[in-house]
Amino acid sequence: MNRLSQIFGAAIVIAIAVVFIVQFRPNTGPVQSAASTCVVEVRGSCISSVDFNASRNLLAMRTVDENRLRAMGYRRLTAEGLYERWLLNEDAKRLGISVSDDELTAELVAGRVRVSLPADKIRQVGYALNLREDLIRYLDVRNRQTKKFDSKQYERQIRNITKMSPTDFREYQRKELIAARMRDFVRARVRVGENEAFEQFSREKSTRTLSYVRFDRRFYSDLIVDTSEKAIQAWADANKEELDKTWEGRKAQYLPECRVARDLAVEVRSDEAEQGPEAGKAAAKARIEQAVQRLKKGESFADVARSASDDPSATRGGELGCVTKGRLSKPVEDKLFEMKAGEVSDLIETEEGFHVIKLEQIAKDAEAERIGRLEAARDLYMAHESERLAAEAAKQVLAASAGGKSLEDALAAYMAQLTPAKSTTAAAPGAAKPADRAAKKDGAKDEGADAKKDGQAEPSEARVPYTIATHPNRPTVEASLPFNVSGSPISDAKDSTEPARIAFQLDKPGDLPKDVVALENGYAVIQLKEKTSASQEQWDKDREFYTSAMRAAKQNDALIGYMRRLKSTIGSEVKYDQNLLKESKPAEDGSGAPELPLEDEGE
Repeated sequence: MNRLSQIFGAAIVIAIAVVFIVQFRPNTGPVQSAASTCVVEVRGSCISSVDFNASRNLLAMRTVDENRLRAMGYRRLTAEGLYERWLLNEDAKRLGISVSDDELTAELVAGRVRVSLPADKIRQVGYALNLREDLIRYLDVRNRQTKKFDSKQYERQIRNITKMSPTDFREYQRKELIAARMRDFVRARVRVGENEAFEQFSREKSTRTLSYVRFDRRFYSDLIVDTSEKAIQAWADANKEELDKTWEGRKAQYLPECRVARDLAVEVRSDEAEQGPEAGKAAAKARIEQAVQRLKKGESFADVARSASDDPSATRGGELGCVTKGRLSKPVEDKLFEMKAGEVSDLIETEEGFHVIKLEQIAKDAEAERIGRLEAARDLYMAHESERLAAEAAKQVLAASAGGKSLEDALAAYMAQLTPAKSTTAAAPGAAKPADRAAKKDGAKDEGADAKKDGQAEPSEARVPYTIATHPNRPTVEASLPFNVSGSPISDAKDSTEPARIAFQLDKPGDLPKDVVALENGYAVIQLKEKTSASQEQWDKDREFYTSAMRAAKQNDALIGYMRRLKSTIGSEVKYDQNLLKESKPAEDGSGAPELPLEDEGE
């Protein structure tokens, strides 16, 4: 009797399985789905909103943070993934790649379902969505007691998550499985030989260290460039066409009237601000009042501004140029445009601290143009001259080093013959530069906070101007940290990887390249200091991991390239329904948030 019951029970299980598989087959007649629209149209083919919503919900299965999904633009990603799925299915027809009913059934019975993402987003976005590169989601399609496939559980899962009928879901997954096979087909053609992998490993694991010298334009503009009116005028006469072009772009800043002014600014320092807003303002006010006392004793405004002002204009004695409305903070501007020529203002309070300004001249029409053209000429001249001097210095030191001198000796010889221009007065060591001011706003420690401890002058006293030996951007020999071929040993290089590329072309320590390296603010001379090569022991240890990682990266690149070719050929005529791709904005109470799919309960 027990034997008969077992046979009878087994027959029932087999019958259920047969019914399920038959129901899965493509010609059983569709179950009606909700009305759909085209989310994507490609060459007359329609990718329906039914597929779109199913993919959207499968992608979001393990991500319950709706705001994060919106930030990723996952509606657009879903649509682009379906577009690429269409392209892969079309190309599969050409290649004869298909999926049999039995293969599809086996995947679904195992609870393995596929989704699509754009090829260039699979790694980054897939990781964020808890998806592996195979883009498989697992549904819980097993009976909780028997741990075997349960058709009712399966149907409940796909209806709850994708809102599809079993028949529609089957056809949807057929397209996804074909797309997955196409991706595997493209990836499978990628080969990585051991020699190729070792060469790449060697490039990445080998390191170099550089010695280098920066020749910064700011050093030359502050100390070396001749800023006399005669030198500027000579340059302007020789470069009239460039000056005229620049003036045409600037003249609206000067005409019909501008005001020549100087500024003495004292900002609240970070250490002062730590004592509270009122205490910080009081300390800044005390410092500027001491500077004002120097003015009253007869010191020139330019000299006091040069040594006491926190504004970048301190390097020019507080000179602001000939300014028009809209170029200064409102409290300073309001005061400036109610003053008469020759007047010095009372204290002007702003959010950052205090100002005292001097109006030297009210220039109108032809006089405003004369001053404006002179300022334009000065700016252009300073830029050209500091660039020229920095480039010449770098090439001179490079030539001396190539001739047999050490980099240190070549630089020392160059610096010994350098003299500052007589007409140049540089910033004081304690004067705030733009970067310092930004640091103060970010709450960084003010270098002046420890002035007394170091025996330096009080903040309110005149400070010693910069010299060639004390300028913060003076040329010095520096050393990089070790870097590989894709590193950035000099952070301000115009092409951040150029120094590394050049360094790996040098043969031995002490070697120099043939030319200098361009920086954002000048030029650099580089010299190879040290080199290390990847060892065989390292390679033996990391061979398998590194080769696999390299293969995966190349497979990803191959797939991206393949999709680009398909898009440019069979898929160039594509149109998206922009309304369906807009990310919704939930109400403050969360009621406007789209419904998220039910979480699957395990793989």
